Amino acid sequence: MKTVKDAMKFYSHVLMFRLQSGSPRQYRKQWESYWRTIHATGADGEVLWDNEPAKAAAEDLRRFAPHMDARLPVVDLGCGNGRQSRFLARHFERVIGVDVSPAAVELARRESQGSPEEGRLEFRVWDGAKPGEAEALHAEIGDANIYMRTVFHCVQSPDRPRFVTSLATLLGAQGTLYQIELSKSALDTFRQLPGDSPSGLPTLVHNVVRNGIHPIGFTPRDRRRYYPDERWIVLAQGDAVVINTVRLAHGSEVQVPANYLVLRPRRALLAGTAGGDQALHRAG
Repeated sequence: MKTVKDAMKFYSHVLMFRLQSGSPRQYRKQWESYWRTIHATGADGEVLWDNEPAKAAAEDLRRFAPHMDARLPVVDLGCGNGRQSRFLARHFERVIGVDVSPAAVELARRESQGSPEEGRLEFRVWDGAKPGEAEALHAEIGDANIYMRTVFHCVQSPDRPRFVTSLATLLGAQGTLYQIELSKSALDTFRQLPGDSPSGLPTLVHNVVRNGIHPIGFTPRDRRRYYPDERWIVLAQGDAVVINTVRLAHGSEVQVPANYLVLRPRRALLAGTAGGDQALHRAG
C-alpha cells in the first residue's frame, strides 16, 4: 500500500525531471534521450512496452484488419525498436516504421537486419507534430493505413490538433487509423506497483519519466474533442482493454488499462474514387 510519503517522493521526482529535461513538447529531445539509454530489448529488456507481438500487434490485428485495405502501405507510427513493425510486415506488403527518435530508428534497423520480414520493412525519422512532414511522406507513398500503439497519450495538448491533422493527411481518402492508447488511470496503475527506483516507480517506468516524457492519457472526452463525429467515422472501439508490459522487477508482466479506436476521416466518403466508394461500403 503506497503512502502519502510515497506520493510526495513521486511528485518531487516528476518535478525534478521536468526542470532538468525541459518541456515535454520537445519530443525529439525527450525520446532521443530515452532511446539512447536502451541496450537490451525483448521480454527481459529495458523497454517497458516491448512485449511479444502475440500480446501486442497480433491482438490489435484482429481488431483493425477487417477495416483496412491491405493493398495500402502501413505506417507504424512510433515504431520504437520495430518489434511490432516486423510482425505487421508478415501481414502487409509494405510497412514503414516511423519514430521521432533517430536512436530508435537506428535500433529498429539493426534489429530487423536478416529478419524474414526485412524486405517489406523500412524505418524513418518522422515527427507528426512538425508541420510539413506528413505532407512530404504522403506525397511520396500516397494514402496509407496507420498503426499507432501508445503514442497519442504522450502528445501534449497544444500539439494534438496539429498531430491529428498529420494523421488525416497520411490517411488520405482510403487509409484507416488504428489507435490504442493508455487510459488516464494507467499512471495510477504503475504507482501502485512495487517500486525499485528513486521515484518509487518500477525502474522501467522511472526510466521513461526521468527523461522528461510526460504521459497524459487518452479519454473518451479526448476522442470527441480530437476525432469529432462530424469529421471522423468510428468503425470500431473498445474502452476496456489492456496493454501488457514486459516483466518488471517483481517478476510479472502488468496489464495496463487502455482503449482503442479504428477510425477513418469522413472526407473519404466524399472522394470520387474507388477507394472512397469502398470506404462508404465498409462504413455501412
